Amino acid sequence: MSVQPPEVFTPGRPGRTPPLWLIAAVVAVTLLCATAAAAWGSRGGPEAAALPGRRLAHASLGAHGSPSPAASLTVSRAPGSATITVERNGSGNPLPAGALGLSFEADQLALSPGFDPNRGNIKNLLRTLGTGNIKIGANAVDSYVLWNPSGGQVPSWAKTPIGYAEIDRLAALSAATGWPVELAVNLAHLDAAGVADEARYAASKLGPRLLAMECGNEPNGYPGRVRGADWGYQQYLADFDACANAISGAGVRVAGPNTYNNTWITEFARDRHARVAFLTDQPYSLSQHNQPGHTITELLSPENARSDVSSMAPALSAAQQYGLPLRHDETNSVNLGGLAGVSDVYGSALWAVDYTLMLVRQGLSGLNFHGTIGVCDRPEQDNNVRVYTPLCAATEDDRRAGNLSPRPLYYGMLMVALMGTGTFIPATVNTRHNLTAYAVRGSDGKTRVMLVNKEATTAAPATVALSTGHPAGTKASVIRLAGASLDSRKNITVAGATVRPDGTFVQGPAESLTTTSAGLTMTLSGGSAALVTLS
Repeated sequence: MSVQPPEVFTPGRPGRTPPLWLIAAVVAVTLLCATAAAAWGSRGGPEAAALPGRRLAHASLGAHGSPSPAASLTVSRAPGSATITVERNGSGNPLPAGALGLSFEADQLALSPGFDPNRGNIKNLLRTLGTGNIKIGANAVDSYVLWNPSGGQVPSWAKTPIGYAEIDRLAALSAATGWPVELAVNLAHLDAAGVADEARYAASKLGPRLLAMECGNEPNGYPGRVRGADWGYQQYLADFDACANAISGAGVRVAGPNTYNNTWITEFARDRHARVAFLTDQPYSLSQHNQPGHTITELLSPENARSDVSSMAPALSAAQQYGLPLRHDETNSVNLGGLAGVSDVYGSALWAVDYTLMLVRQGLSGLNFHGTIGVCDRPEQDNNVRVYTPLCAATEDDRRAGNLSPRPLYYGMLMVALMGTGTFIPATVNTRHNLTAYAVRGSDGKTRVMLVNKEATTAAPATVALSTGHPAGTKASVIRLAGASLDSRKNITVAGATVRPDGTFVQGPAESLTTTSAGLTMTLSGGSAALVTLS
């Protein structure tokens, strides 16, 4: 901030050269005013609140989206800088193994080779992401899928019968990758005997890797669609109990309620917390229902991030009240399949890094990004295109061979996977940039800090001053997530490398830095993320 001196003369106007004493006086007044304004602004005074581009620190948000005492609300005075302070000895929620996951429509169980780990590259693509979580369900589980291992007569609504072979493929993939499974069953056309049989068989094949089974998908959307208009929460509970009895009778844990828009989840936690292993809901960051014209800038905005945190608060509060984990086991950027130019571009990778770490730091146990192992950009059985998918087959020939291609969102997941597991520690962000930071004390004892610059790639880089409490001389490595522009679909890299056609990943060399007594100073380009690891 600067204060303009009185207009005692106009530069360039003939005959109006000012005396030296006046120049000196003007300079002194300017410096005094600027210093006073900066000091007042650094204390969070009215000028700080009015500064354009002011960002609330996402680090250290409380459980309901409000800043905790550790968060800084001040703004850096230098427009091209960011100051990040990590409280090395602080402690927060865990970043657990399995925080990342993938979600698929249940009818994809019938795809061949589909989930077969012995064909194509799906096994390697999952292994590249570490230990994750596979959710099978979504709308298809209620609309098309029938458990029919005996090959009996199929009702008209059941377009995709499944049986033992489909569970066998899924179980083989789970065993080959270490990814456990959440498996949903049809609640809209409830057959309790069939549910019990499927649960027994799935348990025999998956064993402890069957985390839980779930009853239906988004049952709060049943009224007027697969149930009468007056079907409501009490009727749902009766159906849920019949389904849950069949599952638990087979020795399998139950999860739920898989609702959206926070509908029924607090009531369900109150009424059925003793019956479930964890709570599940299915939010999307942006909705096309009332506003179809979303942009990548909107997806990456601080306002949208704050909305994601506040929207989660009721479900998280209910989960914590009853000592249950909460998982977003179907989620993504924009609902109804996503939006081209938003959900399928490089900016969605940056969003995935920020969205995942932001919500897990708040207390979410994990999330599953919804997608497909079908052909990219092709309508599926429900006529929807999964624009937002992390993986898909480039062609029908690739699908038949089981060869999948990673999309931009996958690279964001990969960046999170490289952060490992551990415990979140506070990270205070002080900047004008749309920049966030997340710090973890790793299970291996190392400190890792993820920096996400959500500005456009054409924006001025941020000079980041990172204070971590490590002594001078500590070695640090840096790997970066990069893309040509927020709306680019190709040439996305992590540490200068891309995922290989066989689904494996070998990163390029990391950058090396050494701390000084003041910490680390580094440059973070617009539209990029950096993972800093300190020994």
